Amino acid sequence: MCRATRTLRILGGGEDATLDDVFFAEAIQALTDAGASFCVVGGLAVSLHGVPRTTYDVDVVVALDAQNLTRVDAALRAMGLAPKLPIDLVALADAALRQQWRDERQLIAVAYADPSDPLREVDVLVSPPVESVVALIARAKRVPVGRVTVPLVSLRDLVAMKRSAGRPQDLADVAHLERLLGDDA
Repeated sequence: MCRATRTLRILGGGEDATLDDVFFAEAIQALTDAGASFCVVGGLAVSLHGVPRTTYDVDVVVALDAQNLTRVDAALRAMGLAPKLPIDLVALADAALRQQWRDERQLIAVAYADPSDPLREVDVLVSPPVESVVALIARAKRVPVGRVTVPLVSLRDLVAMKRSAGRPQDLADVAHLERLLGDDA
């Protein structure tokens, strides 16, 4: 059994729950069906790489062109999610605006949540700590989990992103993920 399947049985809930019943599977399928270019990062990616980690949201890095941002926005809204802040995701295709909002507002991600269930949340990273979003997405591994295929950030990229973020939880994740690098080399 692969690490991802073993880990996600824990995350999936009780004995009767299947991976296909989990919110993240719905979100991944919606983005995939919309033709969005993205990969999964954050706590969910830590779990999918085999380190048990509790998280309620789905963090994604997306291609930052207007066409892709339109697809991402439409897919998330079709799921009943809406931006928590009054931000037009598609406007962030403008690199200068993204940089301005990162500098002035510390905007790194646009959170989409279900107004009736705040635990249904997708964070769209619009200023991830990477040199090339396109290259990061291209290096993502396609991991089958239940009935969905998850574009999962590579282990090395995940470690680099977590180290760059530098928050206590991220650094704790790095300590665990670095143990797996020998398996992924």
